[in-house]
Amino acid sequence: MRHLGIKRLPSSFHIQRTINNIRKFNNSSASKIIDEKFKLIFNKEINDALIKQKPIIALESTIICHGMPYPQNLDTALEVERIVRQNGSAPATIAILNGRIHVGLESKDLEKLAKMGKSVKKCSRRDLALAVSQGLTGATTVAGTMAIAHMAGIKVFVTGGIGGVHRDAETTMDISADLTELGRTPVAVICAGVKSILDIEKTLEYLETQGVLVSTFVENRNGNGDDDFEFPAFFTRKSGFKSPSSLKTIKECASLIYYNSLLNLQSGLVIAVPIPEKNAADAELIQVAIENALMAARNIGVSGKEVTPFLLKRVNEQTQGASLKANIALVKNNAIIGSQIAKCLAEDFNCSHENRENYIDTHHPINDMKQEQPTQQNKLVVIGGIAVDIVSTLDPKFKDYHRTSSPGKIRFSLGGVGRNIAEAASRIGVSPLFISSIGRDIPGTWLLNKMKEIGMATEGLQILDEKPTGVYNAVHDPYGDLLYAVADMDFDNISGDLISEAIKKNKPNLVCFDGNVSTTCITSIIETCQALQIPVFFEPTSVPKSKKIVMHFRSLLPTNIIRYTSPNKLELAALHNEAEALGLFDYEAYSQDLTDVEKVIGKSNEKLSLLNEEIFFQSARLLPYIPNIIVTLGNQGALLVQSLADPPLIRDESKFRGNNFEIIVPKRVREDGRGGGAIRFRYFEPTVVENEEVVNVTGAGDSFAGALAAGLSYYGDKPIDDLIDGAQKAAALTLQSHETVSEKITPKLLAL
Repeated sequence: MRHLGIKRLPSSFHIQRTINNIRKFNNSSASKIIDEKFKLIFNKEINDALIKQKPIIALESTIICHGMPYPQNLDTALEVERIVRQNGSAPATIAILNGRIHVGLESKDLEKLAKMGKSVKKCSRRDLALAVSQGLTGATTVAGTMAIAHMAGIKVFVTGGIGGVHRDAETTMDISADLTELGRTPVAVICAGVKSILDIEKTLEYLETQGVLVSTFVENRNGNGDDDFEFPAFFTRKSGFKSPSSLKTIKECASLIYYNSLLNLQSGLVIAVPIPEKNAADAELIQVAIENALMAARNIGVSGKEVTPFLLKRVNEQTQGASLKANIALVKNNAIIGSQIAKCLAEDFNCSHENRENYIDTHHPINDMKQEQPTQQNKLVVIGGIAVDIVSTLDPKFKDYHRTSSPGKIRFSLGGVGRNIAEAASRIGVSPLFISSIGRDIPGTWLLNKMKEIGMATEGLQILDEKPTGVYNAVHDPYGDLLYAVADMDFDNISGDLISEAIKKNKPNLVCFDGNVSTTCITSIIETCQALQIPVFFEPTSVPKSKKIVMHFRSLLPTNIIRYTSPNKLELAALHNEAEALGLFDYEAYSQDLTDVEKVIGKSNEKLSLLNEEIFFQSARLLPYIPNIIVTLGNQGALLVQSLADPPLIRDESKFRGNNFEIIVPKRVREDGRGGGAIRFRYFEPTVVENEEVVNVTGAGDSFAGALAAGLSYYGDKPIDDLIDGAQKAAALTLQSHETVSEKITPKLLAL
């Protein structure tokens, strides 16, 4: 972990301990996450899908307990879950087991519900609190399932058919709660329409009143004829009534869901999928059976919530099982279509189901800054370390800290060089794809949730079962300066193939990686970016880790694909010395240019006394491999060293304005015609921290790199001087923050 020192005015020191956020995970396990507020329990498959941002499909449980007899209900439930997985989504069957709401069931739970059948309480929205408070087992209806799916942030729900307005509702007032739930809960329901035992015309009218868009999915149809708008009637493909609209592709369905959320309409959607023709029951046979069943229900006094299961059972008996077969077939077909829609929603519209507010720009803490500067999604890819930072700061009242327990303050915060860079870039307004790995453990869960809270994308994180999450444990003196630290981190498991695939898919303007990644990953980054001509920013991270890049130097010469690096003085020396040991400076072509640098630096030495001359020579020798080197000098500021192909008009060899200076040394044209251009040195005074405490140096250097990378990915390198000024301000803000990246960093820092 690196930090950037900034010149500061004397101030008192103060830091507060905040560890409560991590304590709430003490009772969680690797297989489930429990949200006590809503009593939601996710099984391992759904928990993994949430972490990895895999698409999820909500499934109801009433169809298991009240919709079909055993064992067809169990066979259908298991087969529907298999179909959902086969089509790229995770099945989240929802039910209440002994008073606990489960999102995702194990096979044994499905079997238990299937065998219990109608003895299980049917739970609509109104019944949820009762079932939870009394410890009941309940099967959720369409309305109950929608409400819980929305709590869990799941956007797509697959069922057989929705409830509706019952026949004779004008006298009985019997209207399904499914319809009012659709009017207030933004979940898309993929179904086969409304059961033909209901009043379909009045149901469509009621949905219109509730502000619910109804569309019929007519895949592979051509034209916009009347058939395209025909609303299906569950067992049959046509009802005789039109839908307000039709959708012809999976992507159109996903787009509809996306924009319904983006507009924050807070109402659901009905995407009606007609039953496949080969499985459609005979319409006339079904209609006769329905009329007979309705008459029987009236004669024996069946009413209320018992009507629907009675009618379905009687219709199945009169059709000799044809209606049950059709029911099973349409549910499976809906599962196929729904899973494909959820997958498209996640992949093509970059929608994260785990936090529904992330769909809506006005609720996104990072995107709140869009009015100041446009956000570029994934135009920057950051690869590197992520960790929990534990920072201990010694109490200034005590002097002897050696080999004893010492008073002080302890703080937990988000950390890791790559993660810090990604957060700083996010706060600048360039939303990066961050690639790293965490363990399936308490620190990993905490990091994941905290990143989501501040609006950072997490789809690039790999969740590893066999490796722990990284931890960085630092001890600071009473004034916030680092004394020593222990870094327990291993990022060798980040997949080079994953990195290469992500770069190819996103085609960013810039790729930034830190020294935590393995040499295998570095090779993947360089090779992929060379093939696509994407410039790369290398953040050295530490003295030992900075050397990893040197073995790749020879491959960099033809393209200079690593365009930028930001070492501190020690890391610069390590890069230089490692390259020298490998014989990378054994060439004559550059020696004359270095002689000219020495003359200019020697001539100006009195004015450059604040800097070590070695910084100039070491940087200049590395320029053939990395043409833009930004040396961070702690509380002395920063030095930009560049290799210019087309130098500006040079009137003087050097320009001094106070302590700031710019030196341009022309490169000589050699006998072979190569060379030319210039070497440019530009010094930046430090940003002065005034009237604010410096409370934490950890993360300041990462904030500098993140702001600079964000600016380079957005603007390119032409305004790099201004970007460095802004990056220094970002570092100064972080020095004044208890967090590893200051929450005060905004796009205004780089608004040129």
